[in-house]
Parts: sequence; structure tokens; C-alpha cells
Amino acid sequence: MNEVKKEVQKFMEERDWLGQPPADVAKSIIIEAAELLEHFQWSSFFCEEVEKDQKTKNEIVAELADVFIYAVEMAILLDVNIGDIVHAKLIKAAKKYPVGVVNGKLGSKKYKEIKKKYRAKS
Repeated sequence: MNEVKKEVQKFMEERDWLGQPPADVAKSIIIEAAELLEHFQWSSFFCEEVEKDQKTKNEIVAELADVFIYAVEMAILLDVNIGDIVHAKLIKAAKKYPVGVVNGKLGSKKYKEIKKKYRAKS
């Protein structure tokens, strides 16, 4: 993960692009995520369908890369360790959505119930 972060940082520094306001980078993440979502706007591709259409897969992967690059840029700006923050979030999510409670199709229903309660508290 650090190698990706270093590569993104070098790319940004070479172009004098590093140091954008975090709000601008957050907006870019959303814009790129929307471009990724656009590929699914009128369809619900399954993995098998995406695998069969190399052009579509390449377009999806390119948009996914854009989302990752901006997310890594945000981590650089905020000086956070990507591995640490992902690990911490997974620990929190594991407590909120325990294995055996939110597994499989029935787990999907349970997940929605937990999420609804969580949002009601906020």
C-alpha cells in the first residue's frame, strides 16, 4: 500500500498538483465515483457479464482507478496511513456486523435492520 501512496505522491508532486484543499479532493472522489456508477445506471451487471465484455470492464476499471487515486491523494493530504485506517474501520465494522448475524441472504435483511437503527440514532 505504501508503494501506491509513494507513486501517487510522486506523480502529483511532479505536476505540482499536491496540496489541493481536501474539499476539492473529496469532490473529485465523488465525481469519479459517479462516473464509475454511470456504467451501471441502466443495468445490474453481474461479475460474469462484466468479464465477458472487455471494453466495459476496462472502462469500469479505469474509473475505479480514478477513485482510488483521489482517495490516496486524500490520505497523503491528511498524512494518514492507509493500512491503519482501513484496519481500524474493518475492526469497527466487524463489531457492528458480526459474522453469523449478517451472513448470506438472511444477513442482508439483518444488515438493513442494523443500518436503519444506526441511522435513526444519528
